[in-house]
Amino acid sequence: MQALAEKAARHLDLAGIEKMMAPCAGEPDAGRPELRGAEEPVRIGILKDAAFQFYYAENLEALVRCGAELVEINALTAPELPDLDALYIGGGFPETSAGALSANLSFRNSLKRAAEDGLPIYAECGGLIYLGESMVLGDELFPLVGVFPVRFGLRKKPQAHGYTVLKAEGENPYYPQGTEIKGHEFRYSRVEEWNGEVAQLALRMERGVGFAGGRDGLVFKNVLALYTHIHALGTPSWAPSLVARAREYHAAMA
Repeated sequence: MQALAEKAARHLDLAGIEKMMAPCAGEPDAGRPELRGAEEPVRIGILKDAAFQFYYAENLEALVRCGAELVEINALTAPELPDLDALYIGGGFPETSAGALSANLSFRNSLKRAAEDGLPIYAECGGLIYLGESMVLGDELFPLVGVFPVRFGLRKKPQAHGYTVLKAEGENPYYPQGTEIKGHEFRYSRVEEWNGEVAQLALRMERGVGFAGGRDGLVFKNVLALYTHIHALGTPSWAPSLVARAREYHAAMA
């Protein structure tokens, strides 16, 4: 490993490669986009606490590169959602903090109001669960944010595990129709009750399990929630799209 590292440092333009790997897509020159230094950064919240901690560093770096200022938020203790232009809720283990998440009613209510007001929100796995109606653990039911009418439960064995490939088919805030999305899923949770229809899910699974019926991606206004974790390098359009929605929201609220 040391020999390979020395060869890479000596013979490769590592800074140039890094720029090419996580571009801010949508620019005329997709190979080496320029940073949008003239634009004011948009504030994108990141839930970061004992319940939500699964974030690829490259995803956060891609958001910053595209013009985001990241704001870390503790969903267990914060009284309400701060002033934001968008919100990214990653994965983690909301089941281990279900009691505290459920008990923080003021924060849950502020997040639901923000979703109803059109705040761009992108949620993965644990974030998807948190935006659901409730979670059942044993004999206890824990109310959650309630953006989506879904009741989740937990199993002892993994319910999905492996790489995923999805194709955007339905309308959603972040992926144009036909976009291929690559990521992975790893979860012990499952959908216990959902009153929606599979056709309403925006993304078709070409590989993986997804939310239901070979599909994933619940949509509500500017919210997209799915089981798949994406990586900014595998789905390079993700970060620019989230930042673009944040700019639109910021302009509309100004």
